[in-house]
Amino acid sequence: MAHQRHLEKTKYRQWVKAGLGLTYLREGIAPFCDDIAKLQHKDILDNIKQTKSLSAVTCGQCCWMTLRPDHAKGGNRACILGQRNCNCCNPAGKITCPNKVCGAIYDAIVTSHGFTPPAPYWKNTETHHWCTDPWFIAKCFINAPGYDKKASAADIDCIGLLHLIRNNQYFHNHIQCKITQTDVFSKVIADRNEIFHSSTMELEETEANSYIDDMIAVLQSGKELNNRQDAKVAVKKLEELKNKDFVISTENEASLLRLVAEEIRDMLERFENKTEDLATKEECDRLRKQLSELESVISELKREINRLKADVSFQQEPLDYEQSKLGKS
Repeated sequence: MAHQRHLEKTKYRQWVKAGLGLTYLREGIAPFCDDIAKLQHKDILDNIKQTKSLSAVTCGQCCWMTLRPDHAKGGNRACILGQRNCNCCNPAGKITCPNKVCGAIYDAIVTSHGFTPPAPYWKNTETHHWCTDPWFIAKCFINAPGYDKKASAADIDCIGLLHLIRNNQYFHNHIQCKITQTDVFSKVIADRNEIFHSSTMELEETEANSYIDDMIAVLQSGKELNNRQDAKVAVKKLEELKNKDFVISTENEASLLRLVAEEIRDMLERFENKTEDLATKEECDRLRKQLSELESVISELKREINRLKADVSFQQEPLDYEQSKLGKS
């Protein structure tokens, strides 16, 4: 098979290994992110209930585009919380939450954002879920498009979860690492982009192992992550990846290539719809060529997976048949 000959290339194999490491990293941090997102949601609602003396914190009527935040005071010239293009600076048409809740949640999201200036990604959220679903608050901290329909940590990829941890100050209280431009979470985000956006899909072994070591450092962050069983299991899997005799399955290879192909499709769509900074024609052409090559390999991998499944089924049928005969005798 052509893809088998490709996989035998040392540098391609190292690239697949690093990409598989991101899958293990996601498995290790997803439960942590889910737990902390739920804690933050509870703390925000409890604080609003207490400070506003409300019997219940509930609303499903507001929209973030027309919501008047609590910190808006007669049409601010500049947002007192530092957010650019804040709803407080353009009060015309903005509506105060009838239940005195959503404006306060808006403020809590802005003040929890780790950017300077704070920059929640409002397009990832739906305000009418704020009181009932922690992830519609958490997704405001993922500063990238494409997460608006994601419902939980299980639906969100590795880079989305890393953005959530890096950009949300509430999460900073649950990790040992101090978030800076060079912290390990930011480093793994950069590593991940280099892996996924590689035009050659090749890495030196030292590069791949360095990326994997960064992923391990994330999972071994102090305070809470390093003590969680999910993180410990993921670290063990990542350490095994560095063994020279580690076997990369056809399913693992196909899964990684599908993820990369999906990201390229999303990038091309955003470029074509002008929802992202325009890329050069040469860059778009390169991405289309890479996508075509990926789809060809994915199709071949799919055929091999189906063939392997058919072989297993064929080998089991005679045994099953003999067992059924024995059962009847």
